[in-house]
Amino acid sequence: MKRIAIKDLKLFLKDRKTMLITFAIPVALITLFAFAFGGINTGEDDREYTLPITDLDQSEYSKEAILRLDTLKSLKIVEMPLEQARQAVRKGNEDGVLILHKGFADSLRDGGRLPVELQYDQAKEMQIGMLQQSLIPTLSMIPFSTGDVKKSMSRRFDKMMAGSSPKIREEVNTQFDSLFNSVSRGIIPENNANSAFDFGSEIKMTKLVMAKDKSSPNLIQAVAGTAVMMLLFSVAGIGMGLLDEKQEGTLKRLLYSPVNPNKILFGKIISANVISIAQLLIMFVFAGIAFGLDIIRHFPGMLIVILATAYACSAFGVFLASFASTRQQVQGLATLIILVMSAIGGSMIPVFIMPVFMQKLAVISVNYWSIQAFYDVFWRALPITDLTFLSRILILILIGTIMNVVALRMYRKNILRIA
Repeated sequence: MKRIAIKDLKLFLKDRKTMLITFAIPVALITLFAFAFGGINTGEDDREYTLPITDLDQSEYSKEAILRLDTLKSLKIVEMPLEQARQAVRKGNEDGVLILHKGFADSLRDGGRLPVELQYDQAKEMQIGMLQQSLIPTLSMIPFSTGDVKKSMSRRFDKMMAGSSPKIREEVNTQFDSLFNSVSRGIIPENNANSAFDFGSEIKMTKLVMAKDKSSPNLIQAVAGTAVMMLLFSVAGIGMGLLDEKQEGTLKRLLYSPVNPNKILFGKIISANVISIAQLLIMFVFAGIAFGLDIIRHFPGMLIVILATAYACSAFGVFLASFASTRQQVQGLATLIILVMSAIGGSMIPVFIMPVFMQKLAVISVNYWSIQAFYDVFWRALPITDLTFLSRILILILIGTIMNVVALRMYRKNILRIA
């Protein structure tokens, strides 16, 4: 028994590629998830949030408010025309737009509620919730740093206490000076942040993009993310068929027949595409029947994304097989690459919670472009002629074409070498 165990260990240690795969996969995933969930402190704040702002008031006070927001390290302010900002939100390029409506300066002078509105994509509610943590404290302090502060606050108090008894109003007016001095020094206790004295922090929340049917963003994320990841595993198995045929001698017999060697690979690519399309269709039909995903109304756009995704993923399977010499190598390599691509591409971890540098890495993943395209179809309801939607489809096609071209060259170099 001991000798058998020692023998197996020696064989394992001699197989360097197997050892690399055995230990590289968990180490790589630990590193990836540590970065993704913020477990690694890079020593710099790389979670700067880009916020489009539209200033409809165009007053000295509204411009000063924008400057104050721009001083926040967590925000990157980008002034945009209203319609341009709304289009960016509708197409998924931005999470929301902050609008300073006309009358902003008048409200500050009169102690009224600030006419501030945040229009956003309902699918980005979690990001918007984190954004509010930066916006509300800053907006609440704007009345204390703009114009005739004491006068505007006095008017604000009068309006807030209009329905109170004369006794309460008298007490408030008596203590106004000391309260104002405390607030202006910024020493209001944190536990009073949500009290009745909520100066200027009100933000009207408006959903610019929202569900029109049963297709919730969480459902789209779950279906699209899982579908692409599982498809990648499936096509990796299809690619391994090339190596199986080589080891079993089937490929050698095919080469002796009057068949162009390249057509053997093209046949594999076609079969991989057909299987990929069928797998994606079945997964989305199931989601439609079981969970109410509206595939009927969005069928043309869904079909285009499925075709482009199937093309890119099937090319990935053949691409992997063309680089390896054994099935075991393809299995290990495929597992590592697919898990990494799925993690950074949004199949396993929502992209928005990752550090900025990982969000930039997401664009190298098939998962990212496919999931975004499915969001364009089912959530944003973009027409199939929209440039944003078409750009994602073209990128998927480009990825598939590049991998097919490289796979063809490596196929000639590696697969067709028969001893």
